[in-house]
Amino acid sequence: MTVSCAMALAIAAGGAAPAREAEYPSGTAVATKTQDVFGILHAGTISGELYIANDFQIDQSGTAIDYGVSEDGEPVAQTVGGEEQATGAAANTLTRVSSGLKAMPWSVHVRYSLNGPNVDSSAVSGANGLVGLHVTVAPNPLADTDYANTTIPVIAFTVPTKVTSEITGSSGTLVTQNGTDMLVVAVGRPARTTSFDFFFTAKHCSMSPLAVAAVEASDTAEFSRSMTALATRASNLSDIAIGGGKHDTKLLNRLKAMRDAERDKAKSAIATADPAYQQAFHDYMAAYVTSYTGHLSGSIGDSTQMSALLGTAGELNSDTPVARAVADISNATNDRSAARAHQGAADAIDATIRQIELRGTTGLAADLKRQAASQTSRAAKDFKTGQKMMHDAMIPFSMAYTDAYTRHLSKMTGGTASGASTYAQQAIKQTNDEFASNKNLKADNQKVQAALDTMAAAKAREGQGKMLLTLAALVAKSGTGDVSGASKSAAADWKTVSANGLTAYALQSGAGVRADDQAADGAGAGARAGSGSGSVAADGAGNAAPAAPLASTRSLYGLAERQSHGIEADMSGTVNDVVAVETAAEIIKNAVDTLAPDGASASSALKRAIDEARAAKAKVAAPVDAQSSVGALEASRIGREGVSRDVVTPVNTHTAGARFLMVTDEL
Repeated sequence: MTVSCAMALAIAAGGAAPAREAEYPSGTAVATKTQDVFGILHAGTISGELYIANDFQIDQSGTAIDYGVSEDGEPVAQTVGGEEQATGAAANTLTRVSSGLKAMPWSVHVRYSLNGPNVDSSAVSGANGLVGLHVTVAPNPLADTDYANTTIPVIAFTVPTKVTSEITGSSGTLVTQNGTDMLVVAVGRPARTTSFDFFFTAKHCSMSPLAVAAVEASDTAEFSRSMTALATRASNLSDIAIGGGKHDTKLLNRLKAMRDAERDKAKSAIATADPAYQQAFHDYMAAYVTSYTGHLSGSIGDSTQMSALLGTAGELNSDTPVARAVADISNATNDRSAARAHQGAADAIDATIRQIELRGTTGLAADLKRQAASQTSRAAKDFKTGQKMMHDAMIPFSMAYTDAYTRHLSKMTGGTASGASTYAQQAIKQTNDEFASNKNLKADNQKVQAALDTMAAAKAREGQGKMLLTLAALVAKSGTGDVSGASKSAAADWKTVSANGLTAYALQSGAGVRADDQAADGAGAGARAGSGSGSVAADGAGNAAPAAPLASTRSLYGLAERQSHGIEADMSGTVNDVVAVETAAEIIKNAVDTLAPDGASASSALKRAIDEARAAKAKVAAPVDAQSSVGALEASRIGREGVSRDVVTPVNTHTAGARFLMVTDEL
């Protein structure tokens, strides 16, 4: 299904520069401004709000005037820093432009497919099979700047290696492994529409946000510097967007100690449980084939003797070595999975620390309870999935194992069951060696491992859910300075979850139930108020709304019409935007290292794009008529044929350039 978004043209593209000093005073200072522009796509709807970080360099002291825009698109004067600026000083501000007022220079369309047909992104999340990601980047005709002609768009995203080990893409795509992720990077072309297709075979599909960055550059070194500067600003967006650092230091210190303790517990538990599982599995297979060998009779052939296999099955109902081995491997499997709960708890604490550093604790306790319900519900579902995967994997694995074992044993005994037990250990060793090298047998083994990984991930998610309830209680108590009853309250909440069921608990909490971790985030979000420091719009009551499905085609920054639903009570929407941008920042930094590893050499696709951008940039500044009242520097900033270099308003003739980062939501 494709969801289309209505698009409204708020400001005519390519408008001429407005009248000068008489109408729009520029202040007494001489200043140069550059802009880093960030845009977010939320859940299949074009958000439209832009976050613009402005950097000012004061070339001559005085009062610097910069213009934002009102809800009607009219320029609104603002004094940079609120006072006179000294020569050589630097200042930065944040401008937020509400939905429908301004367009990014590039539009990005994203489609997903699963095993062939196009699907909503919600169908891809967590899915198994051949996943396709189809991205089109095109100049946006609604933009009133011409940066699409001179900037180089770069697409980048990551997929965890546990999801896939190989990704293919259109010509020019670069795929590298970066830690536990596969990094995918592709380069578009200035002033052109470019489409890319990416495919990978996924196991429980997940991926990072899709980041699309665009910068001007005349050579590889400038490209590397500009992209790195954009990523650095993105990684620090919280400092100016929501005042990072306004938080409860005492609570943060306690949480950091808890996180470190959970990490230590996870390390210890995993170090114990994993070898114990390997030993239990080895003992189980040895007991299984030993029992099987004891039931062999006559000519044993080259494949599993079913009568012997039935004899082994009959032993499972008695106190026999193979029955005890089955109980031991079952316990070891559960212990291996449970050992990951501490890691999940540590991850939950770490994420909460980040949230507090970004937003403080206002409204956070309720968010944590919603996340706990979602995580715990999903954990239970995933663990059952893992158990079924294990059941389905062990049957063919066991049959393949006894087939191989029987074949090796038959060669040693001359095809007879007589004296078979004498050769059992030697045949087991040869079978294990074959399972490590034979492609088909390795596949059987990998299915078992996939089941183990699924159950372990489910227990990690369960650990997150339990810890989130503890954290919710701690955060709630921190407001009064009393954290003594936090653990007790969390335990009571957990009993409520167990007793009443997750759905009832979620409804009691007013959270609603969703399949992902971001229940109700952005639900009911509406238009924002103009540019400046106004709050983000959302459901003012803080109640959850049914989640809209993600569209299979998602348009990132054209313009969108959205209805106003009031101002939200907390900073949740802004926090989510900032977290998405800061996540994308790390992806872009790694993409730069991939495209231009030493800051000088570059991939062939990047070299071509830089050549085209350099040629386009040379044409941007129109020749200045000697009789013109517009100075050469101002003309270069206004741009070709009077098109503005400023993303907010052409009144800002002191703007020298802009960089752009567009981010989709995470699967």
